[in-house]
Amino acid sequence: MDQRVCAFTGHRPSHFAFGYQEAHPDCIRIKNAIGLAISSLVDRGVTTFISGMAQGVDLWAAREVLKQQGQKDLRLITVQPCSNQADRWPESFRYEYNEILLLSDERVCLHETYTPYCMMERNRWMVDHADILLAVYDGGSSGGTASTVRYAQSKKREIWLLDPKTLLLVQLKPPEEDEQLFFQL
Repeated sequence: MDQRVCAFTGHRPSHFAFGYQEAHPDCIRIKNAIGLAISSLVDRGVTTFISGMAQGVDLWAAREVLKQQGQKDLRLITVQPCSNQADRWPESFRYEYNEILLLSDERVCLHETYTPYCMMERNRWMVDHADILLAVYDGGSSGGTASTVRYAQSKKREIWLLDPKTLLLVQLKPPEEDEQLFFQL
């Protein structure tokens, strides 16, 4: 089985009703579903994961990869849109961010400081370097997650969509394969 690479995208905590309350039952459900999705991807040959290090889904997924590294031979690549990405975050989020950076197997930083397009460049870099995109995505048409999903579609990547409300995981194969698999997590 070939080694495959998966990038993460998804909503920030402010998008969810529970906001930044990481101990909220709905947040825990999403984190658990991300963990199950990662396990399913590993079972299908994914060995490397890419996180864009944004608050919310990116950090949750990165943390889950680090947890699963203890049982499986996985790699985590962290991609910072800019080196000062977390400078204005609350201390607890900066701590987790820096810890994940230290524990990652590879670190990519696209810009020294923030630029108006650095987040979009980070998202495109991740899709360009991945075979699969795992998106925790509610189907909305605007925002960085929607844009990243559309970009992955244009690049004919395999996309796994995890609906944050239903926790239904839909695997979209590239268009020429015309196949969809559904999982309930």
